[in-house]
Amino acid sequence: MPAPTSPPAAPGLWETWSRGRLLALAGLLVAANFACQLLWYDRGGGLFAPVLAGAAGGILLPLLVLAWRWRWRARRDFALGRPALGMVVGSVMVALAALAPGSLLAWLSQRLHPADPQWLAHYAANLPGAPAEIAFAALAVVIVGPLAEELVFRGLVHRVFSRTWGPWPAIAVSALLFGLVHGEPWYLLGLIAVGALLGFVWETTGSLTCCWIAHAVHNGVSLAVMVAAGPPGAQAQAPTATDLALAAGSLAMLVLTGRWLWRARPR
Repeated sequence: MPAPTSPPAAPGLWETWSRGRLLALAGLLVAANFACQLLWYDRGGGLFAPVLAGAAGGILLPLLVLAWRWRWRARRDFALGRPALGMVVGSVMVALAALAPGSLLAWLSQRLHPADPQWLAHYAANLPGAPAEIAFAALAVVIVGPLAEELVFRGLVHRVFSRTWGPWPAIAVSALLFGLVHGEPWYLLGLIAVGALLGFVWETTGSLTCCWIAHAVHNGVSLAVMVAAGPPGAQAQAPTATDLALAAGSLAMLVLTGRWLWRARPR
């Protein structure tokens, strides 16, 4: 008597939706994110609450509804399974190694386009101080926000371009879009660098979970520095010799770790 066979898996997101439709979905999610952020900001203001509202209400909730409607599977369709420990460690290492070089690019952006005074005032007025405020900020920009952004930019946009043009053009285009969508030209070069790093993590691990972890590590360290340093000044502080040495050492570590991840990537 033949052994019973399991029924074939239902076609997933990438088998049933065209690339144009996937990019349209990504665009609608970004627009919904902005709409939720603006709606929350008009009603309650704040620095981190609009981020949480946009990520949860504009991206995660619509994706949950669509996943229920079309029977998508997050583990399969968005590569949100459990990655190998080595891939996680490598992703965390490149995220940490990119912090110092990225800060120099952010400084260069501020030199080319100084920060808006109204944004600086809003930033200073809403920095978290109490433990509960810091915990809420971490929920918004370390956990929920990175997940929502990775689902859109790496889970949809980058993968469409990678399948169309290949990995390196996809890293360049998705990183540029990632930087522009944030709407902060005074941090643009640093944001593009972060987007490129996360695109590289996707190409080397094939895991959106690794991208989420790397993004969360980057944002977590940035939040800690933000809280410790206090409000930024109107003029960006020029990097010191120590900053440059740290950036050079971090860049060398980034290259070595990235090379190892590339060689160990799943084929």
